[in-house]
Amino acid sequence: MKIKLLGLLMFSFPCFALSSAGYEVSVMVKDSEKELIFPPMEMPSFGKKVISQAGDCIYSGEITQESKTSIRLEAKMSCHYKDSDSFMDMPGFSLNSSGQEASIEIGDEGANMWKYSVEVKPKS
Repeated sequence: MKIKLLGLLMFSFPCFALSSAGYEVSVMVKDSEKELIFPPMEMPSFGKKVISQAGDCIYSGEITQESKTSIRLEAKMSCHYKDSDSFMDMPGFSLNSSGQEASIEIGDEGANMWKYSVEVKPKS
């Protein structure tokens, strides 16, 4: 009886089944001067912030569930340099809950180009 009840609850609330394993998130940020490749982050559940560091920069992100088939990745990045600090709310991505790659490029070709790329994979 207990097993049937647990199964019924999991089917009634699909987010429990999806959030149990979590996601692995890979992030790359590139500008005209450098490329930051953050170590892959494991996001074990929805709404839990995870932090990764590459060089002088810290990336803090979290995944929330938008619907049965889509998730949203929101993040912030901060960098601490000798002469200054920078802080940025990263563009949000709405992604397929079964995993997806996405990127955004801002600026002109060449010196002013900025690119933010993510790859989100469900953990099994």
